[in-house]
Amino acid sequence: MQFNEDIFTFSKKNTQIYITTNWINLSSDESYIHLLESENKEYFSLKTDKRRKEFLLVRYLRNKFFPGKEIKYTSLGAPYFKDKSFSISISHTTTYIALAVTTDERIGIDIELIQDKIIPLGQKFMHKNEILTLESINESIHYTQFWCAKEALYKWTNISGISFQNDLSIFHENMKNWYGISNRISEGIIPLEMIEFNNHILCYTY
Repeated sequence: MQFNEDIFTFSKKNTQIYITTNWINLSSDESYIHLLESENKEYFSLKTDKRRKEFLLVRYLRNKFFPGKEIKYTSLGAPYFKDKSFSISISHTTTYIALAVTTDERIGIDIELIQDKIIPLGQKFMHKNEILTLESINESIHYTQFWCAKEALYKWTNISGISFQNDLSIFHENMKNWYGISNRISEGIIPLEMIEFNNHILCYTY
């Protein structure tokens, strides 16, 4: 991991991850982050400060590493660079904003705060075989890892109507090496990078 100003970077093969803290103050920093002319209307149409901060901080990362590249969204809400030069994925928590970029056709990323409230939800997004692989200790971490893995794989799949429980399968080797299978796409086994830092889980495809 590198730390450059207020940005964390991760890399694996031809995939780069850029993460910034949610540092922006709309009352004083809003004009600091340059938006492309085509993005101004979209920004001012956002109804909440939370969405405006997320929008600005994603563009902050874009400006740092991919200046001038316009971010658009598909009908499913998946982001992409208008010039199709790279595939991208975006995730955010109240603390961090993450942008994943790859030269591959597909990419998916998720970042989540580790919280105990994820545990009772596991029955809804995991199937029984996945739950049986969990260790009895650090349950909140393990459930968060599975959620992040499925969310990243869902974004990678980029198809509507996906069931996290039935269409996305996650498996691992001793909670270390992680892989996914998207049953809606016959692409075989998808490697997943799983990182724990600052009480968060980050997972992305590569």
